[in-house]
Amino acid sequence: MGVIIKKRIMAVLGAACALTVLTAGTASAGTNSGFVYTTDWDPGGKGAFGHDGDCLTVYDDQSDGYAVEIHLFRMSDYRTIAELRTTQPAQSHEYKCFGSQVPENTKVGVRVSLIKSGDKFSGFKYDLTT
Repeated sequence: MGVIIKKRIMAVLGAACALTVLTAGTASAGTNSGFVYTTDWDPGGKGAFGHDGDCLTVYDDQSDGYAVEIHLFRMSDYRTIAELRTTQPAQSHEYKCFGSQVPENTKVGVRVSLIKSGDKFSGFKYDLTT
């Protein structure tokens, strides 16, 4: 009788484990950019793209008079899909999600730039997937 109870307990535990695996969320196919830095000699800005919600964040890390801007663009034609720029004085950041503007499974790139009076120092990251 002890062997039958042990077999039933093992069967119940096995079924519970299988149910847990089946109900776990599926992995998303998107790619996050990680931080992309501006290309000036002492990077004054950085930005990142997060595929979950298609969110952009941009940081102005120095008091140098430059604003920091991030562009999310389509790799197929290099057209800007979304952009975000710091609006406060130095050492600030902005964050915004653009999920309704970005089609899923689109190959995109990110460009982060310092901008002041026409001068630009841009860092790039390519071949990300939304």
